[in-house]
Amino acid sequence: MADFDDDDPDARSEEENDAEQAAHFEAELQRQIALLPPELYETMHPLLLLASVANYMLLGHDEDPVPLALKELLDYDLDTLKIMSGVTDNPSLARVMAAHTLQLFDFVVVGRLVFESALDEPLRAYLARNQAPDEAFTGPREYLLTFGESLLENMGQYLTAGDAGLREELRLRRLQTESIFARLDDTLRPFYPPGHSPEEIAADALDAADEAEDAEEPAVHVAFNEGQRVTLGTALRLPYLLAELGETAFGRALGGVRRLRRKALERLAARLAASDVEEPFTLTRSELLRLYQAAQVCALSTVTDVLAGGSLEDVMRRTADEDEESPEEIAESARHAREVLLMMMAGFVEVVEINHPDDEEIAGAKAEISRLAELLAE
Repeated sequence: MADFDDDDPDARSEEENDAEQAAHFEAELQRQIALLPPELYETMHPLLLLASVANYMLLGHDEDPVPLALKELLDYDLDTLKIMSGVTDNPSLARVMAAHTLQLFDFVVVGRLVFESALDEPLRAYLARNQAPDEAFTGPREYLLTFGESLLENMGQYLTAGDAGLREELRLRRLQTESIFARLDDTLRPFYPPGHSPEEIAADALDAADEAEDAEEPAVHVAFNEGQRVTLGTALRLPYLLAELGETAFGRALGGVRRLRRKALERLAARLAASDVEEPFTLTRSELLRLYQAAQVCALSTVTDVLAGGSLEDVMRRTADEDEESPEEIAESARHAREVLLMMMAGFVEVVEINHPDDEEIAGAKAEISRLAELLAE
């Protein structure tokens, strides 16, 4: 039997070769890290941060046309962005520059293009909102466009190493990426971290304003019995449920009613449910108007098609247990529940109007719901 020579390259296992190559790569990487200027990461950090935010705003909607085209052309996606966002110091920067040079090139190209696209305005607005007051760094767009171009030139020289053919391939790669943005610019839409979209920020400000108003001194003290507390609590939850379903024009329009925002309605409903039936229930001015409008919505819902499938009475009839009651009993129960709801809601509305006959805010709140009610007839 022939002896195997441990030094024979052909006799070495594939695993041993891979291990040797990995060790060689790691040694070379450590050598390069040692040669890097100590301040390189700090110098590049603003660019990396800006490009990361720009890329995230683009790639967050990963099923949109531009991200899909980038994936097809460059194999560039959120996984690539994760690698780039993992750079936190000189050693991790050196690893990316050595092992993911082409991806780093694409990362900077895409980041620059986002700042030159329809995402530029929302991106800069987002950066301005999240910049600390004492931060000296300004002009993110100009910085990334200028410094990013210089970095791309340096990486291009490194990647092509003077090879004219490779340099032309890299140039075409960039042109194709630019073409994607030019062709599909009108499909771009910004992606935000949860709670950071302009709509969410505006909603948070409105919720804060509601909470501040609701914390003012009570305007009225009302005696509610247990049944009234339960039904009015139901009325407070109905507007946002109809708005979220959005199955009718009326329901969708409720989402724009100032006093019927979900958090304020839930807060008042919870306070009503936890209140002592033996004690008068206090309402601030804003809470009185909110409950008044919710009662109007509930009253309308008992007799009109607010769900694109019937009134609340119809819903109660359809969801009743036919094994427990006959069709006639179900219809009678639903009719009775509707009458009780309507009576209590109409009663509360009437009490408010009688006690505030010349109140302009009460009249305006009533008119607002009346205008929305006209949508039910369309």
